[in-house]
Amino acid sequence: MLATLDRYIARKLVLGWLLVWLIMSSIFGLLAFVDEIERVTASYTVMDALRFILYTLPQRSMDLAPVIILMGSILALAGLNKHSEIIAVRAAGVSLLRFFGAVAVPAMLLILLLYGTSEYLAAPLFQKAEIQKTLIRSGQPNLLTGKGLWSNSERRFFNVRALRNSQVPRDIFLYEFDTDGRLLNFIHADRAQVSGGRRLDLLDVTQKTLRDGTLSTQRKDHLEMGPFWSLEELPALPLSAAGMTPSDLYEYSGYLKTTHQVSARVEQLFWQRVALPLTTGAMVLLAVPIGASVGSMRSNTFGRNLAMGAAVGIIFYLFAQLVQTGAAVIQLPPSIAAFAPVLLVLAVTSGLVMRMR
Repeated sequence: MLATLDRYIARKLVLGWLLVWLIMSSIFGLLAFVDEIERVTASYTVMDALRFILYTLPQRSMDLAPVIILMGSILALAGLNKHSEIIAVRAAGVSLLRFFGAVAVPAMLLILLLYGTSEYLAAPLFQKAEIQKTLIRSGQPNLLTGKGLWSNSERRFFNVRALRNSQVPRDIFLYEFDTDGRLLNFIHADRAQVSGGRRLDLLDVTQKTLRDGTLSTQRKDHLEMGPFWSLEELPALPLSAAGMTPSDLYEYSGYLKTTHQVSARVEQLFWQRVALPLTTGAMVLLAVPIGASVGSMRSNTFGRNLAMGAAVGIIFYLFAQLVQTGAAVIQLPPSIAAFAPVLLVLAVTSGLVMRMR
């Protein structure tokens, strides 16, 4: 019986999440599309704008995940309460703690799903959308989709496969040929720092050189070469922070620290990405005392619970924004600022649950 109950509650929760996600995504997607239409040109068509919105929609949904999941959970649980199903479950001897356990399982699975979505789907799609939009609107021939940034000087070809935050070249290849088209020199570097005079300091370098028919391999910590691109020319492939995965943000934060640059904003966003799935999971638990309250059976209880859920979601969103802004002003550690909303949600949930006993 309990396994059946777990599956039934999980199914109701998932349906509630999907319904609210579809509604809110449609609304915010439409608003974003109307805004993007204003950027349409002869080269950047309406279909390109629509594709951009669809690619960025998962990341937009991730930012609103706590509100979406809270309202979806309340919708599901209030529906159970409206048809007296929760009263029947409690009357059958299922304790409040056991009911929470049935809700917590899909909440934990949701947390894992959100972490995976953030790392492997939402941010990569957002990044791809930004790059494609730039390629279409710029019309620059040296920007090749999926192959990075290319430059050539006589028989030397230089390729940067990726740019972190538009200014950190990564995965760099250099090929140098002789007059007969034979490869004489091959260099691969993990990353590079842009120095003056259009030169790059290549880091973690592997160099293969062919001399007198003999191939030699050398590994160097750094190797300065140029001329290539200046720092002003690198933003040709923009990548906003919204298009960076949590692992990219962590890596880029470390890079900024090692190069003695300001890293507070990147650190803050990284910890927000880490805390967001946990906050979303906590919202599922918060929905239990709001949507599954059995204290009242008036006909307006269902609508009241939904309105309460919407109000709580809006208040939480505003509170989270206020905490992040205030943390930057008073120089509070980003990790503490990011997890403060999670702790608040859990504290409010505990207080409401105590009233249900």
